[in-house]
Amino acid sequence: MTETTAWFVVNPVSGVLPAARRKDILDYIHTQPGVRCLETHSAGHATELARQAVSEGIRKVIAVGGDGTVNEVAKGLTGSDTALGIVGIGSGNGLARHLKRSLKPFQAIDEALAGTSSRLIDTCYLDDIPFFCTAGIGFDAYVADAFSRQKTRGLSTYVKTTLSSFQTYRPGQYVIEGAGENRQVEAFSLTFANAGQYGNDAWIAPEARLDDGQIDVSILRPFPFFYAPVLGARLFGKSIAASPYRDRLSGEAFCLSSDRNLLLHYDGEPLQLDRKSVRISIRPLSLRIIA
Repeated sequence: MTETTAWFVVNPVSGVLPAARRKDILDYIHTQPGVRCLETHSAGHATELARQAVSEGIRKVIAVGGDGTVNEVAKGLTGSDTALGIVGIGSGNGLARHLKRSLKPFQAIDEALAGTSSRLIDTCYLDDIPFFCTAGIGFDAYVADAFSRQKTRGLSTYVKTTLSSFQTYRPGQYVIEGAGENRQVEAFSLTFANAGQYGNDAWIAPEARLDDGQIDVSILRPFPFFYAPVLGARLFGKSIAASPYRDRLSGEAFCLSSDRNLLLHYDGEPLQLDRKSVRISIRPLSLRIIA
């Protein structure tokens, strides 16, 4: 009997792939020797499966889904010797893109199974909630909340949601403490980055590194309406650092507060807090990923 060395944890409702394409992916996974394929059934189930894999000594757990699925699986693997693999089939695929993973599912499956080495990356936290790509407040959280309420997923829905949100969103006032500063800012958005992008190659923090023990903070100050296309070009051109409306901080821990309860996102998932402040911290080199 072939030893099981890898588990695939599949979110059956992630992304916009048609049912036939999803079936092809599952069928392909099932043809691989030494693997087990498990589908998730509810929020948090992927974390439970990842922790079970760790307890059984499985060497690899490969998340098949979007950024939310990757977050759940990684949460269950943090601090263990089990390595994370990614088959990105979500709407944004931020961590997969940052890591330059193939977005062709069959190729991504082959690469994850063939990988014989691993590396360690950092884990960031909003209080005790881990994130591995980005988290933030302001416009990106506003869009994440609106996007989560849509009946369809995918890039086109995200673009439509972003454009409609731009018409109704208003910047907020925040106090950010950390990196030797105590700064009061009016921000269009404020992003805490472990990886450099939101997803879809929109690079909000191109300086961010996954293994440097630092949280990158990208602050976008309010800008005139006519600047929006320029800002978009800078995000997708990986040149946001050149924007006159962008400030950057970097440090090991921050505290963010506002005069109202915070609406945040972590790895694209909206999070409405019942409090007005949150601590952002980092646990260096705590998640093993397939190199």
